[in-house]
Parts: sequence; C-alpha cells; structure tokens
Amino acid sequence: MWESIQSLCLHVVFILFTILIYQVFFYEREEKRKRVRSKFFVCMLVILVFTMSQPVLYSEVYKYDFKVVPIILSFLYGGKRAGFAAVFVLLITGLFTGPKLVILAGNYTIFCLLLMSITNLFNRYRIKGKVIVISLVYLMIPITRGIFLIVKGDIPQIIFEVSSSSIILATLIAIIYLIENMNEQMEMKQELILREKMDVVSQLAASVAHEVRNPMTSVRGFMQLMQNERLTEKQDMYINISIEELDRAQGIINQYLDLAKPQTNPHETIDLTSVIHQSINVMQSYAVLNSIHIQHEVEPSLEIVGFKLEIQQVLINIIKNAIEAIKSEGEIRISAAKQSNGIISILIEDNGAGMTEDQIKKLGSPYYSTKEKGTGLGLTLCHHIVKQMGGHIIIKSELNKGTCFNIKLPSGT
Repeated sequence: MWESIQSLCLHVVFILFTILIYQVFFYEREEKRKRVRSKFFVCMLVILVFTMSQPVLYSEVYKYDFKVVPIILSFLYGGKRAGFAAVFVLLITGLFTGPKLVILAGNYTIFCLLLMSITNLFNRYRIKGKVIVISLVYLMIPITRGIFLIVKGDIPQIIFEVSSSSIILATLIAIIYLIENMNEQMEMKQELILREKMDVVSQLAASVAHEVRNPMTSVRGFMQLMQNERLTEKQDMYINISIEELDRAQGIINQYLDLAKPQTNPHETIDLTSVIHQSINVMQSYAVLNSIHIQHEVEPSLEIVGFKLEIQQVLINIIKNAIEAIKSEGEIRISAAKQSNGIISILIEDNGAGMTEDQIKKLGSPYYSTKEKGTGLGLTLCHHIVKQMGGHIIIKSELNKGTCFNIKLPSGT
C-alpha cells in the first residue's frame, strides 16, 4: 500500500512541475487559454497521457491515476471545446492503456455533463468558493466508488481509495490556487500598465493643456472677427473649417483635463433611471438625424452612489459611439436592471459595424480609437469614471453584426 501511495506522490510531483513550468514560462490570457491549440491545453494533454500511461497498480484488478485532474481543469479553465477535446484524447489513450473503453466512455460522459453544468457557477466565485465547488464535484467519484467497494466487501481497498482520493483532491486544489494566483498576477500587471498610461496622460494634460488652450482661444476669437469682414465664399468656408477644428482640439484638451483632474465631488445617491432617460433624450435628436431608432427598457427606481454628471457623460459618450458605429438606418437597444447580486447592469447594444477581438482588447486605452478622427480618450474617460464608482465595463462585439456595452455598477440601495 505504501509503495502505491509513493507512486501517487510521484504523479503529484510531475503534475505540479508541469503546471509550474506553464506558469513561469508561458504567458496566456484567459481568452487565449480557452483555445484548443493553447499552451494550457497542451500541458493538460501531457498530464493526461502521462498519468494514464503510468497508472498506479494497487492490485491486478485496481489501477489508479490522475486523469480526472486534467479533464476538470480543461473544462473549467479551457472551456467546453478544450474539455471535450481532452475527453477525446482520454478515450484514444484508453484504447492502449487497458481500461474497458465502454465503461470509461460512460463514466466520463456523465462527468462531462456535470462539469458543463457547474462551469458558470464555478466562475462566479472567488478562489475559496471555487475550491468548495470543485471539491464537492470531485468527491462524487470516490463516494460512488466507495459505495461499490463496501457492497463488494473489499475493506483494504476502501482504505487505499480514501488515501488516493485525498491526494488527488489536494493536488487539484493546489493547481486551482496556482492558476488563480497566475490570473490575479496577470490582472495586476494589466492594471499597472493601464495606470502607467493614465499617469502619462495626466502629466501631459497638466503640463500642456492649460498652455495650449489660451492661444487657441485667441485664434478662435480672431477667426470669428474675420467672419464679420467681407469674405469670399471660399474664405468663409476655410474660416468655418478652422473654427470647427479648433473646437475639436478644444474638446480633446478638455478630455485630457478630465482625466488629469482628481475627483473631489462628494458621492451622492443618484436616481439612475432618471439619468438614463435624460441621456437618451439628449441623444435622441442626433439619432433621428442619422435615421436611427433608440429602444429602451429601464427598471424604475434604480439608484447608485456616485457622480451624476460623470455617469451621464459615460452614457452619452457610449450612445454617441453606438450611433456613429451604425452611421444610418439602424437600431440601438438600451436596458437597465438590478441583478440578484445587487449589481445594476446597463446594456447599450447596437447593430453597427462591430469590432474584432483585437480591437475590443485595445478599447479604452489612451490614443486608440476605431474612428477616423477619434483619440480614444472618450472611452478611456468612461472606464476611469465607472471604475471610480466601483464598477466596470464589459464589451462584446461581432464584426458586421454589432456591439454591446455592459456597464456594471454597484447598487446604492
């Protein structure tokens, strides 16, 4: 028995070593990890093939391995495609390693359906909740196996079953902690990069914006005075274009100043339902000019704690972007509702041009915009305001089909 446990411990060392190599040498975001060709999936296959080809033999009848570990991790962290691909490799490997293929396929078909059903639940929790969920799911295997052994009367085998299951569960929990720690480090790194960019923008705004605004105001004033003189049609057109471009530059400078300016206004309880309706009314004429229809369905009495003018600025900016993405003859759907977890979700959907995954990742970064004359500061400011209020923005889009902005804010009630 002790020799078998030692063999199991060698499997543990190999599995943890493989995960550590992945964590140290490979950098993959969560969305990349969900691809079947990802480095994470390759690591799962290495673990799966190794543990099935080198099972621990307790007796001629009973064999133990860790194949359940890569299957669970593939489903939970790699997604359904990676999970089913791992099961397919498991069945292929099972043809050469001895277990009865029909029994293996039956057991893991049931287990896969269970994993699919708890994936969304697993992702809702933080690390402790995730460990509890996956522990309860895994324990179904040794419990059912233990009942079978009790009925059979094989007591020594039950003792080893308990020992091996404890080792496998401890390994699974350790891997979950490693992966969650890696995810947290990636998030912190992205946060630091974003903060550095914001600091650069803030410093630039503080040092340049005020100096640039004064001469621009003077130039604009002289341009307006020139319009009172007798001018040719072309000269008048050139002056109008110059004034428009000066106003656009002024708007960009104001956005820089908004990013640089620390928020000093006290938080207040805001009637979010009213703010959403006001924002829609402000943009309604702009939408009509572009033959765009705005549909809205907003729950009554929604309240948040934050800054009224700022959240209205966020809504107007995103609705304006949606209108410009459609260009003409489209539809925008706006809805807001309070979820069971106390978070208010505001959805702004359009059926415009849409975006690629790479474009979505870059959205919100200073200086990046999908518009020809955009600076990217508008969405950067939106992210900045929503984050100050304890929320975040989720963007989903499909090229040539449309985009959905999901603004999530904590409820004030």
